[in-house]
Amino acid sequence: MLIQTKMNNDDLIGTLALVHPGLANDPARKQGQVGVVTYVGKENHEIYMSFPGSGEGVYTADHVFSLKDKGKILEALVNEGDEIPLDDFKALYKITMLQDRGTSSGILDALEIARDHPNLWDKTLDNAAIAENLELQKAYAR
Repeated sequence: MLIQTKMNNDDLIGTLALVHPGLANDPARKQGQVGVVTYVGKENHEIYMSFPGSGEGVYTADHVFSLKDKGKILEALVNEGDEIPLDDFKALYKITMLQDRGTSSGILDALEIARDHPNLWDKTLDNAAIAENLELQKAYAR
């Protein structure tokens, strides 16, 4: 659920999100951790996040990830399952099962599994910049 394609940035608030694990310059030192989106800056596309244990950080939209919609992940599982290594296949399946739970702890666990399988990032994670671009496209289409 991280930063899925939402209708507007205010819907992102309260969503679980993953900070890019490979982020080189992170003053908050929260790269690879899952936190909650607390505020989305409209002007410069900053995403403010809060982390367990009283940590906070500010990130650009392209450094914050959410889970893709379960349907898209299942599609990748079905269409590309033959080509995915067994460990990654199992991880992808676990992510869909955790999404089925519909709980915050399930989403948290799914994000952590996705984080630990970089080969699956393109199949499981969307970044906030993609969500913002889709929102702009919808606004222009109106």
